[in-house]
Order: sequence, then C-alpha cells, then structure tokens
Amino acid sequence: MSIEAMKQALEALEEYQAKGAPFMSCDAAVAALRAAIEQADTAPRQWVELTDDEARALVNRVTFGDRTNWQAFVYIVDAKLKEKNA
Repeated sequence: MSIEAMKQALEALEEYQAKGAPFMSCDAAVAALRAAIEQADTAPRQWVELTDDEARALVNRVTFGDRTNWQAFVYIVDAKLKEKNA
C-alpha cells in the first residue's frame, strides 16, 4: 500500500470516528495506519535498477537497423525507472 493510500485510509477512518463510529471502534486501525505512515516516511528506500534483460529490451525498442533514437531511449528508461521505484 502506498503512503498516499494509507493517508487517504487514515483520513476516512478519522472522519468515520468523528461521526461516532456507530458499530465498531476504529482506534486500532487508526493507530496502525499512523504507525505505518510514520515508518514509511522515515524508512530509507532501496533504489531498484534495471536488469540487463530490461536494459536490452529498452534498447531494442528504440533501435531500427543501425540507428538508435537516443531521445526516445532516455524517455523510456526514465519511465521504466519511475515505474520500478514508485
């Protein structure tokens, strides 16, 4: 679960709590989400690199005969790394 999703869930639970939470308490869920958000905010993130196979596949996508579209290559590498490290 992403930090953003946890924050949205926490906000929804807090609104539910404020309305009286008619049939169950949300205290444990709220505490767990707050702890998970705090941990995710302070934990260092591990960078995920492209594998050799992924790099070759990306080069193949932008190579036509003996020509390579380097601008397209930069954009697709950027997109792939963002995807892997989201």
